[in-house]
Amino acid sequence: MGPAVLGVLLLAGVLGAVYLIYASAFAGGPAEPDGPVKVEVAKGDTLSTVATKLEKAGVIGSAFVFKVEARVDGRDTTVKTGRYTFQPGADTDDILAKLTAGEAVPTIAVTVPEGLTLSETARTVADGTGIPAANFESAARSSDYGYAFLQSDQVETTEGYLFPRRYDFEKGVTAPQVVDRLLEQYLLETEGLDIKGAKERLGLTEHELVTVASLIEKESANAEERPVIASVIYNRIREDMPLQIDATIQYALKRPKENLSYADLEIQSPYNTYENKGLPPGPICSPSLQSLQAAIDPAQTNHLYYVLDAGGEKHFFTNDYDEFLQAKEEAGL
Repeated sequence: MGPAVLGVLLLAGVLGAVYLIYASAFAGGPAEPDGPVKVEVAKGDTLSTVATKLEKAGVIGSAFVFKVEARVDGRDTTVKTGRYTFQPGADTDDILAKLTAGEAVPTIAVTVPEGLTLSETARTVADGTGIPAANFESAARSSDYGYAFLQSDQVETTEGYLFPRRYDFEKGVTAPQVVDRLLEQYLLETEGLDIKGAKERLGLTEHELVTVASLIEKESANAEERPVIASVIYNRIREDMPLQIDATIQYALKRPKENLSYADLEIQSPYNTYENKGLPPGPICSPSLQSLQAAIDPAQTNHLYYVLDAGGEKHFFTNDYDEFLQAKEEAGL
């Protein structure tokens, strides 16, 4: 027997012993689920990260043992992205065959852009999934999804919480399942934000912070000025001035208009921030993470007014009303 063969047998023996030790150690691991389990393999996932997901989902007993088995067998361990369905206790070879071949559950991709209203999101989801917009809208107008951020008496629908991003859904997904996935993403995205601290510093509820973020989303011309837009909103509230935000009028009208008339500015609605001081009763769109961050951590300014320049790429900010009027004139407004 040559040295090379002996080395291979020795390695196999060592790995086999490790396998037995860990198989015994993890024998009392997570209980197997009652039925099929869905596991998502995202871009950048490796065999190691997927093994951990499989273990957490209860498909396998030990991520370590799974990786040892995969490498001892010399199998291709390049996993492909997608959403997979596995039976608990599935054989390692069968799991690897599915992961490396990309035999995922058929999915459909839907991109929810930033700044969409609930109704606009319904139409976007309908275009991507075939779910009737009316079905999605009905599901999204319920706040009964078990999330703490929807439990406030201020919250009546999921408006503002349908987080914008690209999603992959299994074919046949239902409207409530899509709504729940978007709400789950809001929870995941905001975990790193200091919402609690902002509530204390600004004296606002989470729902009010999301409302401010939605105004920022609609009003800002670029990402850099979002914290400054936030400062204007808070400054006007402190000065007991109406916010006078055109986007809230558009929301109250329920249909976009290129130019608002004076009659539009007199619409009877709690979302009319020309007639009513303070924040509107809720968000007017689903804001981006950047707008949420700006609402939580606004710039420190004394600005009370802003005007979009003629190019539409940035705003002019000031606390002087005469400067504001001059800037409006220069912008052709």
